[in-house]
Amino acid sequence: MKQVVYWIGCFMVVCTLLGCTSDNGLLIEIEKQEGNNTNSVEQKKKKNNEDETQPNNGEEYTTRTINLTDTQKSAVSKNNNFTFNFFQKLISQENTKGKSLITSPLSATYALGMINGGAQGKTSEEITTMLGFDNGSKDDINKWCKTLIEEAPLVDKQVVLKLADCIISNQQITLASDFQNCMKDYYKAETFSKDFTDPATVDFVNDWCNQHTEGMIKKIVSGFNPNTKLMLMNAIYFKAAWAGKFDKNNTKDEFFTMADGNEVKVKMMKRCNGTLYGKNDVFSTIGLPYGKGDKWCMYVLLPNEGQTIENIFSHFVKEGWESTRSKMEGKLVNVELPKFKTESEIDLNDICVALGATSLFNPATADLTLMTQNKTQLWVDLIIQKAAIEVSEEGTEASAVTYDMITSFSGGQREGKPIDQFIANRPFLYIIQEASSGAIFFIGTFQGN
Repeated sequence: MKQVVYWIGCFMVVCTLLGCTSDNGLLIEIEKQEGNNTNSVEQKKKKNNEDETQPNNGEEYTTRTINLTDTQKSAVSKNNNFTFNFFQKLISQENTKGKSLITSPLSATYALGMINGGAQGKTSEEITTMLGFDNGSKDDINKWCKTLIEEAPLVDKQVVLKLADCIISNQQITLASDFQNCMKDYYKAETFSKDFTDPATVDFVNDWCNQHTEGMIKKIVSGFNPNTKLMLMNAIYFKAAWAGKFDKNNTKDEFFTMADGNEVKVKMMKRCNGTLYGKNDVFSTIGLPYGKGDKWCMYVLLPNEGQTIENIFSHFVKEGWESTRSKMEGKLVNVELPKFKTESEIDLNDICVALGATSLFNPATADLTLMTQNKTQLWVDLIIQKAAIEVSEEGTEASAVTYDMITSFSGGQREGKPIDQFIANRPFLYIIQEASSGAIFFIGTFQGN
């Protein structure tokens, strides 16, 4: 029986907003869910892809391409730069050094894009620039997010990608109609009105999270700030089989050397077949495709002996990721990759501030008045992302949730002997990327813990 590896990803962003009215705050939670492809989207894609066949009982089929405008292609490149800047800041924090991490800066992009929909002035400019759209507008961000929501789930029928967005408002406030329409049109967001003092609302939020992460993230909140006004949620769920299998019978216990020099035993998966491969003076890279094999891929970046994950990011300053990726070639490679499971809960406030988005966290400078009908003065109190991933021969599961709490304030090689070895027995970086758009959906590290 064919062994498969699945990746399932879900991310939630929660922002708490504070405002100077008697209203009870704003919480934004964004979570990406398993497959949000509507009939209208399906009909549109069928019209644009008449030659596609449904994969059934081993039948051949063709994958689809996400068609981007030149502006959107530029935006993807810049947003990928945000991804690397975001992750570099994350791994440099004292509380994350030497720890395995899984995150989705793209999920944070959706969360911040939704906040930006209700922002103006300096607050909007800072968010737009941080996300890589410095020469664009919030409308550019919205259109790009809408394109991915509608088209990414349809790229490969062997890959399950579902996205969902949700807005839960305090019963005491009324959303501005323009903001609500923007969230519906560009983010497909559901809207609910709840009593944030009722414990049942906590259950509702956690149930939504649990449902849209397929049970991988069962709880995202334990209660609400008394000033919480709104919660925006965005979820990504991703599940796919490797295009080339790992044989479970070949998995063995092997030593893994952690960043501090200590050794631990891990279950090492092994395979030897045609693999995308590249190497430079700092790191080597393999590409492990999913599904049909031409759209979705996990790239594993392994520092050379004497190098570190931090050195990889330094290398990207001289040569960007896309340049590195373009130099990879199909070769016969002996691959050894650990089975692993990682769970992360990350406070994104300091990272956003370090990347230039400062005013949205300051009650005196935040301008999020476009969110509510009465232009309530709000600011972001907290942005949290929660994520999980499990990689094995049979399957990979990954999920993450990013949420924003917004609160109101008072005041090619032929078969033969392998010539390349890729033995991931030390800390490495990994990326999940969709090829036709170039968008990076997930990024993480495995450190042996």
